[in-house]
Amino acid sequence: MKVFFLATITITLFALIGPAQVNAVCELHFVSFMQSFTSSLEAAIPYRRSLQVLSSRGDNSDSVSSQSNSTSSSTLNLPSDGLKTKNGVPFGFLPDVSAQTTMAEINEAVGMSPASTYGWYAQITGSSWDGSQLLSQKQDIIDSKAVLIPAVMPTVNMSAIDSDVASQVASVLKQFTDEGVEVWLRFAHEVNYYITSGTYHGDVDSYQAAWANIAAAVQDNPKIKMFWCPNWADASSLAEWFPKNSSTVDIVGMDAYPKSQQTFDEVYGSFYTAFAEKYNKPFAIGETGPGIGDDTLKEYWLKQIAEVDVQKYPLYVAGCWFEYYKGYDFRILMSQSSSIVTETKGELLS
Repeated sequence: MKVFFLATITITLFALIGPAQVNAVCELHFVSFMQSFTSSLEAAIPYRRSLQVLSSRGDNSDSVSSQSNSTSSSTLNLPSDGLKTKNGVPFGFLPDVSAQTTMAEINEAVGMSPASTYGWYAQITGSSWDGSQLLSQKQDIIDSKAVLIPAVMPTVNMSAIDSDVASQVASVLKQFTDEGVEVWLRFAHEVNYYITSGTYHGDVDSYQAAWANIAAAVQDNPKIKMFWCPNWADASSLAEWFPKNSSTVDIVGMDAYPKSQQTFDEVYGSFYTAFAEKYNKPFAIGETGPGIGDDTLKEYWLKQIAEVDVQKYPLYVAGCWFEYYKGYDFRILMSQSSSIVTETKGELLS
C-alpha cells in the first residue's frame, strides 16, 4: 500500500514541478524511510549482537550491552578504570586469606590498574550471622573500589536459611553498599558439589527455598546482584539447581579448575549456552585457576580466559582468579618467579 501511494505521489510531482526537483524530494524521503525501516527492523530482532540484558528487577541499572565490554562494565557498575584481560573483560582476584594477602598488595604486584573484582569467603554456621569474615576486610574492599563478590556459604542445613537469616545477610552487605561498594552475592556457590561433599546440607528443594529467601531479602538494594555460580559440571545436570524463579538471578557463572589444557569453549561453552544465552543473563567467572600444580597450565589457562573472543561470548562481563596457595600454588602474581609475573602481566590491560 505504501509503495502504491509513493508511486502516485511521484507521478503527480513530475507533472507539477519537474524531474530534477522530484529526484531531490525522493532522496529526502528515501533517507527518512530507510531510517524508519532500520529502526523498525532492529526493534523486531530480540537477540542480536547489540542485545540489551535488562535488570530482572525492572530497571536499567544492571543492563548489559553485548556491543562492548566497556558498556558492560559501566552498566554492571564495574570500575571503568579497573584491570582487564587482553580481550577487555574486567578481571580481579580472590586474595589468599591464610596468607593474609590484601588486594592492595595484589594491586601493587600487578603495577597496572587496580583489580576490578574482589572475591572473599564467609560461612553461615548457625541461626545468626554477623558477617565478621567479610567485615574483617571491609576497609581493603572499600579502598580497592572493586566489585565485591562474596561467596556466602551456608554450612548449616539449607532449611535454616529462613527470612531471619536472610535479613542478616542483607544487613551485613548493606554496610558495604552504603560505602558505595557494588556487591555480586555468590550465595551457596558450587552447591552441586558441596551438597555431595558434605560441606552443605540439604537437597535441591531446600536450596531453592534458601536462594529465594536470600534473593527476597536483598531485592530492594539496587547495589546487590544475585550471582548464581555452581561448580563445573555438565550443563544438563545443573538445570535442577538453577533457581526456579529466574528473575531472582542477575548474573550466572561457573567455577572451573581445568586439570589439562582445555579451551574456554570446552570448559564454559555449554554452560554459557544453557544459562547465559537461554536466560539472557550476564556471565562472569566467580573463581578459577589450574586444577593441578603446574606453572605451564596456569599460564595457559589464564591465556584462554584473557584472549577468548568476546564477540563469541558477548555476555561475558568479568573474571576472578583464585590467587591462593592451597595444597599447591594457584597464584599468578604473589610470590611468583619473575617469568610467571611477566607472562601474567602480558595477558592484562590497564
